[in-house]
Amino acid sequence: MVVLLAFLGSLLGLTILGVPIGFGIGLSALALMFVTGTFEPMVLARRMITGVDVYTLLAIPFFMLAGEIMNKAGLVNDILLFANALVGRVKGGLAYVNVVASMLFAGISGSAVADAAALGSLEIPMMEKGGYDKEFSAAITAASSVIGPIIPPSVPMIILGSIAQISIAKLFLGGAIPGILIGIALLAVSYFIARKNNYPVGDRVGFGEFLGIFRKTVWALILPVIILGGILGGIFTATEAGAVAVVYAIIVSYFLYDVRWSDYPEILKGASLNTGVVMLVCASAMALTWFLAVAQVPQLLTEVIMSITKNKLMFLLILNVLLFLVGMVIDLTPALFLLVPILLPVCRSYGIDDIHFGVIMVTNLCVGLITPPVGTVLYVTNSISKVSLISLVRSLVPMYVALFIVVMLVTYVPQIVLWLPSLM
Repeated sequence: MVVLLAFLGSLLGLTILGVPIGFGIGLSALALMFVTGTFEPMVLARRMITGVDVYTLLAIPFFMLAGEIMNKAGLVNDILLFANALVGRVKGGLAYVNVVASMLFAGISGSAVADAAALGSLEIPMMEKGGYDKEFSAAITAASSVIGPIIPPSVPMIILGSIAQISIAKLFLGGAIPGILIGIALLAVSYFIARKNNYPVGDRVGFGEFLGIFRKTVWALILPVIILGGILGGIFTATEAGAVAVVYAIIVSYFLYDVRWSDYPEILKGASLNTGVVMLVCASAMALTWFLAVAQVPQLLTEVIMSITKNKLMFLLILNVLLFLVGMVIDLTPALFLLVPILLPVCRSYGIDDIHFGVIMVTNLCVGLITPPVGTVLYVTNSISKVSLISLVRSLVPMYVALFIVVMLVTYVPQIVLWLPSLM
C-alpha cells in the first residue's frame, strides 16, 4: 500500500506542478526505487531502453509520418467536401459533416488531437459562417474528435496491444463498431440541437459534382481499407502496415496533391517531434511499471477490489469510474502505459476478455480527452475556437451524456466489441 500511495502521490504532485508527463513518470519511477529499497540506476536505464525496444512500436512513427504527409497534402479539405456532399443537405447539415468528417479522418490519423487540430481549424469557422453558434461548433468538433483513436487504424490500440501482448488486429476490429456507435450518438445529438436552434439547411450537391469530389477523395478513403485488409488477410503485420501506409501516402500525395520532396523536411520534423513525445512516455512508463510489478501492486489491487466485490458487473462499473477519473487528469497515451499492466491481471481474474478490456479502456480514456481539467482535445479546441472553457464544457454536456451511454453499451454488451474479432 505504501508503494501505491508513493506512486499516486508523486505522479499527481508532479502533474499539478506542470511537469511534462514523460518526465513526471520517470521521476515517479525514481521515487519508487527509493520506496522499494531497490536503488539501482542501471535498472532504471535498462528498463527505459527495453521499454521502447519493441518491434510493434515501430508502427507508431510510421503512422505518425503517414498522417503528417496526408495533412500536408491538404487531404482535410477533400474529406470535408466529401462529407458535405454526403450529409450536408439536411437541416443542421454542417454538424453532421463535422461528425462524418471525423469518422473518415479517423481512418487516416488515428489520433484525437490531430483530428481536432486539422479539422477544427476549418470546421469551426465554416460552421460559424453558416449560422451555427460558435459554442456548439466547438463542442461538436471536440466530441467527434474522440472517434479518432477508436476507429482503426488506431495508435492507442497499437500501444495497448504492444504493452499487453494481445492481437492488434483484433483490437482494431474491436474498436470499429464502438467508434461507429459514437458517431451515430453524436449525429443524434446534432439532430436534436439543430431542430431546437433551427440551424440552416445546407446546399444540395449535384450528382456530377459528387462524383468529381468522390473521384479525388477515394484515394485517401481506401487507405484504412488497405491497412485493415492487409492485416486481416495476413499479407502484413500491424507494424508493416505502418510502412505500407507511408509508401501509399507518399505516392498519393506526390501524384494527386502536389506534395514535393522540398516539403519533407517539415513533414519529417513534425512526425519526429510527435513520435519523440510518445516514445519518451513509453520508456518512462515501462520503467515505472517494472517497479510496480516488483512491488506486486497488480496483485495488491486485485485483492483490494475482490474484497470489495466479486460481482463482475459491479467491477466493470468500478473500472469505468476509475478510468473516467484517470482520464480527467492523465492523457490517453501515458494512462495506457501506466494502467494496462496493473489492470489487465485484475480484469482477467474477473473473466473479462482481453480485447473487451482494451476497447473499454481506450473508449473511456478518449472521453477523458474532452473533460476538464486536463483534457488535451478540450484545450486544443478551446485554443482554435477562442470560446471560453466554461462555455465549451457547458455545450459539451449533451455530448457527454451520449458518450457515456455508448461507454455503458460497450462495457455491458461485450458482443459489440467481440463480434468482429470473433470472425477472424
